Amino acid sequence: MDATPASVANPRKMSRERLQYAFKAIVLGVSIFLAEPSPSAHAAVVVSDQEANAASVETSRRTTSTTTCYTDGTANNAQKLSVQNGNLNSFYTLGADDQFGWDVAGLGDLDGDGVVDLAVGARTDDDGGSNAGAVYVLFLETSGNVKNAQKISAQYGNLGTFYTLDASDLFGWSVAAPGDVDGDGVADLVVGAEGDDDGSSGAGAAYVLFLETNGKIKSGQKISMLYGNFDAFYTLDVDDQILGMCVASLGDIDSDSLVDIAVGAHQDDDGGSNAGAVYIFFLDTNAYVKSAQKLSAQYGSFGTFYTLDADDMFGRSAAGLGDVTGNGVIDLAVGVHGDDDLGGSTGAAYVISLETDGSAQSV
Repeated sequence: MDATPASVANPRKMSRERLQYAFKAIVLGVSIFLAEPSPSAHAAVVVSDQEANAASVETSRRTTSTTTCYTDGTANNAQKLSVQNGNLNSFYTLGADDQFGWDVAGLGDLDGDGVVDLAVGARTDDDGGSNAGAVYVLFLETSGNVKNAQKISAQYGNLGTFYTLDASDLFGWSVAAPGDVDGDGVADLVVGAEGDDDGSSGAGAAYVLFLETNGKIKSGQKISMLYGNFDAFYTLDVDDQILGMCVASLGDIDSDSLVDIAVGAHQDDDGGSNAGAVYIFFLDTNAYVKSAQKLSAQYGSFGTFYTLDADDMFGRSAAGLGDVTGNGVIDLAVGVHGDDDLGGSTGAAYVISLETDGSAQSV
């Protein structure tokens, strides 16, 4: 699992120590942290900067506190969203093992009221079957309380009009806000379903959902071995590649004025069992894959810079970074929690400078 650097600078691998204070996030004045996903704690916490004096805040996927801050990083205000807090229960009731808060994404102002809205994954919701999964679109007040909500699952939000969720699909494992993919003036949503079995057991899938202003789905495009033109470019193996482990919005990489996305498949076997991979999908306005680039030990020039080994699990997490390197192309961060630079699962993250075709930039 050790990743050996070549004599070039990109992509840059960052250890846990260097990353401890490196990544910060601002979502239109609202910062979100995830609650620890356990049967006793299913929640999301929203912190709003009501005095417009927020700075960026360090975020962590495994914390029960959130911070939208003053410039010194201290919390200004916080609102927990759960079965007991934040008015969520006025609209829906969470089950004991729904794991609400498994992932979150700021959607921008979906309903046009001037306040940012929020998507929250509940990957083990049982609508449509055990662990079929769900996502909640939460319309927020400036206090962070829920003023309205729309659940998207096998039974809610019109998803069933277009696709069927099955038991163990784990829809809502990952969520991302790509902006307005279809150009209708309303923000859209990307959702990972890492347990989907299109093509093979555990192959995984991602959904691009075109939303209405009330959070319901007006249409959608599934990307998997059977949908969305993915198979025109790559084939998922039969041993649990888990496409959709993470999803991330990248903006417009190839300058076609259309949104592109990254989707992780952390158990891909290029370079060894579970070495991992990330796919860059270039979408058209229907979210159909018009082109794709895989980043792995064998594809996308990544191997020019570093070696991925068995059980690295490259693609467990991903985020679009904007143009870090100043080359005019959006860059990508990828988490590799199985990397063993210090033995065991020390973990690592890569900052990858991309070409316009999605491959890692040569230096």
